[in-house]
Amino acid sequence: MSDDVNDELVFDSNGDAVLNPRIREQLRSQEKELGQMKKQLRDSELKAVFAELRIPNEKAGKLFRDTYAGEVTLEAVRRAAEDYDVLPKGDETQSLDPQRQAELDALRRVNNATETNTSSDATEVMQDVLAKLRSAKSTEEFDAIMSSPEVRALGSQPISFT
Repeated sequence: MSDDVNDELVFDSNGDAVLNPRIREQLRSQEKELGQMKKQLRDSELKAVFAELRIPNEKAGKLFRDTYAGEVTLEAVRRAAEDYDVLPKGDETQSLDPQRQAELDALRRVNNATETNTSSDATEVMQDVLAKLRSAKSTEEFDAIMSSPEVRALGSQPISFT
């Protein structure tokens, strides 16, 4: 194509200037290509959201993935997945017994403390461990506490019994 504006214009039988058919075809082709690119982007975004929500790739999860046509946000997909009951079972959203939940919370606090280099959470967990150790009635209980995830998460933190 040349840079001459007159090459882009064609005149109809009335003498009115109309867009050259080659340009129209090129615009249609680019419009189609843009539509395909938008679809690929949406598919990629959905795939990432589905992966983050751990929606399975088989059975009802696959059907949900293939037919979902809603908004591409984490919350919108989560709500739709809950409506169709395709979110995975048995993850952290399932309630734990209180003792296990306390251990999990303590482990998270210790991990958070080591990641952010603050010792207040680690101190709190250490106090919890010390309280359990003081209330231990046997060496087996003591050994069980010392081998717990909380104590392992404390790593090289010094333990003071004062």
